[in-house]
Amino acid sequence: MFQILSMGYFLRDLTVLLLSLAIVIMLLAVEKSIKRNLRVKYFTRVFNVIVGAFLLIVIAELIGVLLRTSVLYGNQGYLIVRSVLLTVGALLLFASSIMLYLPFARGRYVIVPIATEPSQEIAYGGYWGRSEETEHLFVELTKHRHLPGIAVTRDPPDVFRSKLGLRIVPVLWVSKVRHDEAVDPTRLPYLLENLKAFLESTNLDKVILIDCVEYLLLENKPESVLKFIASLRDLATLNRGILLVSVEKEALDEKLFNMLISELKPVEELRKTLEKG
Repeated sequence: MFQILSMGYFLRDLTVLLLSLAIVIMLLAVEKSIKRNLRVKYFTRVFNVIVGAFLLIVIAELIGVLLRTSVLYGNQGYLIVRSVLLTVGALLLFASSIMLYLPFARGRYVIVPIATEPSQEIAYGGYWGRSEETEHLFVELTKHRHLPGIAVTRDPPDVFRSKLGLRIVPVLWVSKVRHDEAVDPTRLPYLLENLKAFLESTNLDKVILIDCVEYLLLENKPESVLKFIASLRDLATLNRGILLVSVEKEALDEKLFNMLISELKPVEELRKTLEKG
């Protein structure tokens, strides 16, 4: 019969177990993204060491929880195993901290802000146009002019990049499917926060493409989407950003179409300035 024999220690070990397990789950959830963005094998090894350390702590605390119950109570062998796992886990955490510290302390890696002088010919802010126009400009700015870019689209990331001949441009996939890379269309504040973080991340010219505004209007109140676009336009203006919004006039009623484009400038203006530059 299962019985808790030491409630205080049981709760302590259970709390540490749950917190450690939560950390492992969060680290594994962002593993692909972290390794893709770090790109340096040394730091991916550090990440693996951290994950390994917390996995050992999880196993040790699971044994600790069972040692406070009738399952393993008083079992000296498991008590020793738990102590060894905790010690190794702590040493790995210490080692990972040193591994992160030393390259920067020795000057091998330096974190510096990236900045360029603002473009003289481009007026920052929001622009609208048909899908073909905005997508063409997005490719020109990201692929040929090498501006940092991000896309908010109905297409899955790999499909979107393949369609436009891109390879590494970040994509926010707007969809209701349950997927690690999908964002529910009703989560406008979440989308705005992510795009705001992108715009504020570096002191460079940068570009955002939104090619799913009709879908956002379908899943949200029109005023919420208009507010989202207006806020994003203002953020782009303040942070050296170019916002490209694909709008198909035939897909919207005239009033809504006019309200939407009133917040934006036609892409022809942007194209003319780029051609002059």
